[in-house]
Amino acid sequence: MKVEKIMNRNYKTVDEDESVFNAVKIMNENKIYGLVVQDKEGRDVGLLSERSIIKRFIPRNKKPDEVPVKFVMREPMPKITINSDVRDAATYLSNNGLERCAVVDDSGRVAGIITLTDISRYLSKESIIDVLFSHRTKEYVHLCPKCGIGTLEPIYNEKGEIKVFRCSNPSCFYEE
Repeated sequence: MKVEKIMNRNYKTVDEDESVFNAVKIMNENKIYGLVVQDKEGRDVGLLSERSIIKRFIPRNKKPDEVPVKFVMREPMPKITINSDVRDAATYLSNNGLERCAVVDDSGRVAGIITLTDISRYLSKESIIDVLFSHRTKEYVHLCPKCGIGTLEPIYNEKGEIKVFRCSNPSCFYEE
């Protein structure tokens, strides 16, 4: 079965410069757990999920209206094509430690979102167990938006709070 048959076409978006507070408000109002992030030109550039907020926002110990979504979202946007098989989508989520990803059409535009819950309705019991447990044990890598080579690594202060994320590439000096 193709993911097109089971994906959620009624996804919501948020601007990359919007605050995490407003993004969470959108998620709560719509009873959803992820948003497609768009830039000023309306291009789909990332994905924001509860897990992104827990892993990349909360440890910063900042007010939610002080941090833009672009510093918390998953980038590049995790995605599969609309013609992908459900089992291939499950493998992609499992291999990348994800709970959801965007589904893009032939032009590269987001056509929907597919989640572990969507997929679990169509897989065998053994496959479901593999997928559900794998996303908790794998870390998603945040590539540096400047060099595209290094990954963004947290730098902590003496209280254990994230001060900044720094690129691991020694020739790149990007921080956010």
